[in-house]
Amino acid sequence: MKSWTIEDLKSHVHNFEKLNEHQRSILLEKMNSKHPPHSFEKDLQKRRNALKNSKVAKNILQNAHSQFPGFIKGEQLQCSPESLKGYGLVFTAGGEGERLRLSLLKKGVDPQSLNDFTKATYPLHDFFDQYGSLHINLKVVAHFCSKLNISIPVIITTGPEGSLTERVIKQVLKKHHNFGLKDVLIVPQDERLHFTSDEKIAFTLINDLPEPVTQPDETGGPLMKLKQKSGTMDLSALQWLNQKNCSKLIVVQATAIYDLNLLPMMAKAAKEHDCLGVGILRTEFPSNDPFGTYVTLKTETEKKTCIIEQDIRNEKMRSLKDESGQYYLPFNTGFYALNCSLLENNELPDYATPPKEVLPELDKSPKIGYAATDILPLAEKPVVLTVDPNMFAVIKTADDLIELSKAAKRYRLDTIVKE
Repeated sequence: MKSWTIEDLKSHVHNFEKLNEHQRSILLEKMNSKHPPHSFEKDLQKRRNALKNSKVAKNILQNAHSQFPGFIKGEQLQCSPESLKGYGLVFTAGGEGERLRLSLLKKGVDPQSLNDFTKATYPLHDFFDQYGSLHINLKVVAHFCSKLNISIPVIITTGPEGSLTERVIKQVLKKHHNFGLKDVLIVPQDERLHFTSDEKIAFTLINDLPEPVTQPDETGGPLMKLKQKSGTMDLSALQWLNQKNCSKLIVVQATAIYDLNLLPMMAKAAKEHDCLGVGILRTEFPSNDPFGTYVTLKTETEKKTCIIEQDIRNEKMRSLKDESGQYYLPFNTGFYALNCSLLENNELPDYATPPKEVLPELDKSPKIGYAATDILPLAEKPVVLTVDPNMFAVIKTADDLIELSKAAKRYRLDTIVKE
């Protein structure tokens, strides 16, 4: 079918019979404009593929020999901002920050002050000019550009087109004149229907009008969106980077702040590798450790470095140590550097999260998208960069806003933002 009809929606939408005639016509219009049948079928097939992939992933350690991955200790590198030449920087800022919002409300913050709330732009405690983590990161890049007399292209990935994060971040960039940066690109993340456990479309009522329940494309969604034409440009973000003479990119969170040496360290360590993941070496590895783990898996036919989640790893993985016998396998930070060609020439596999809430009254159902962690196994020459955990700080709750402010001052970022 080329377009939805009321009869079609009756069999595909959960609780469709509870809508009145006007509400049904509104939902029909929205489904045909945003989620036409061909898009629905594509999302549904990706869901089925992702669930199959999840079953395969659970057996990834079978018939594979686990090895400590190749790693570079960041503390042993001599690096400077010069290493960033030829790199584009991607700051992911699409998260809605609901956990942070709830913690702010719990501390008595006026709900009205959170109308234009995004985690990446919310002010740190007692910091310069109401700057949030995104403001600080962009000023740091501008500092590097000024120091090197070059332009480092920056891509900011936001929530889906029309989302609050896209709107607010555009406003922030306009207000601050891109923080002095010459080359900045905003790339909204894709979204898709969040199906119920029985593959139905769910809806919620906003001002008594139905809205299909959707979800962003997960952590790998921003990476995959870099391959698509963006906005009014007739280029993908990767093609745009190529025009700027960038063959590599660094992907980090806009909702964190970084020691001035971390991005140059990533750039230098990744020079001879097609993909780099940043990790923290463990001095202990308890069974309840929640973090994804870097490990190299070797079978009779292939050898690849992966990030294995808590529910899949085994006792052998937890007992592995490096050659010094001092460290257990490193855990993942979610920061990566990679060749643009690695992303250009490969597709991330469809990925399913553990079951998540669709609506409070419904059974939980997986969200479907892509996992950023799946970029590493595609690499021919991967490496892990191990760093001191004190080289970055990430926002999760209101208390972190105080800690990030302290870290920013410790990194001397309070001086740089005033330049």
